[in-house]
Amino acid sequence: MNNLMEFSNQSSLDHLNLNVRWLKEWSLTEVPHHHLFLFPYTAFWIVLSGTAAIELNQIPYELKQGDIVCIPSKSAQSWKRIGAGEPFHYLSLACEAKVGALDFIRSYRFPHVVSDVRKEELNGLVAAWRELAKEYNEFLELFDEKDIKSSEKGAGRFPVFMLNTEQTIRHLRIRAHGMLWVQSLFRVLRSRLPERPVAYDNRVFEICDYVEQRLHEPPALDELAASVSLSKEQLRTLFHATFGISPMKYVRHIRLQRARDLLMLTSYPIKEIAKAVGFEDQHHFSRAFQQSEGMSPMEYRRRLLQGGGG
Repeated sequence: MNNLMEFSNQSSLDHLNLNVRWLKEWSLTEVPHHHLFLFPYTAFWIVLSGTAAIELNQIPYELKQGDIVCIPSKSAQSWKRIGAGEPFHYLSLACEAKVGALDFIRSYRFPHVVSDVRKEELNGLVAAWRELAKEYNEFLELFDEKDIKSSEKGAGRFPVFMLNTEQTIRHLRIRAHGMLWVQSLFRVLRSRLPERPVAYDNRVFEICDYVEQRLHEPPALDELAASVSLSKEQLRTLFHATFGISPMKYVRHIRLQRARDLLMLTSYPIKEIAKAVGFEDQHHFSRAFQQSEGMSPMEYRRRLLQGGGG
């Protein structure tokens, strides 16, 4: 007699996708930048030493050694202060974590900052992070630098890369270990999470995707509202509740954020970058960038090349 085990029901996690995008270890002695940043991925930090002050969706948080920070995708983040005395040293993991179109972490209402994690649990997460980072570096060694640094002309996005068989095996291993790391984090934070995922209004994130696909021709407020069948006032209310900013301010931040990426990652002329992020000419772009960054686009690029940016 065969011992058959089967779970043939559909579940709420059938379409779960968790994909690690990068792992980085940071040691900051000063604020890296002062602008509002809307990171496209979910990010987790483990603070190893030092102190810092940040804002997430305009709510202030003081960070210190031993804290775990959970930042859902497309959160509005800004740096306010790095504490004196020792560097702000932390590990970060960025990933896509979605069930279909829904943000996996946001649906479980992960707390933004957790300060009372037991030392042995924190050490376990750190050790697993370092092992995952080692595997990720070994995976990246399979590529030529030009393959993983290139971007499509004018789009500010990285092209799809077709993995060979060996790269596929390594990638599957990273995915599995990334899933285990997030599962460990779930377990550590279990007492702070709801019994079931909670519903949230996904239309605001549909609009975020809508905007990012149209940065070369930024949509007006009425177009954004119509795309998700809301009135303009309903859309304003939804954005303020989610990000603490208006829809059009969000559009402006995303355009300038893409411009900073293009200035940093490409050698495109300023005129071409202005067009790619929806400005009618280089003059209007340079004026908006100066107001946001306190320097011209050319100066911003020059400082990055000299190692003094951000």
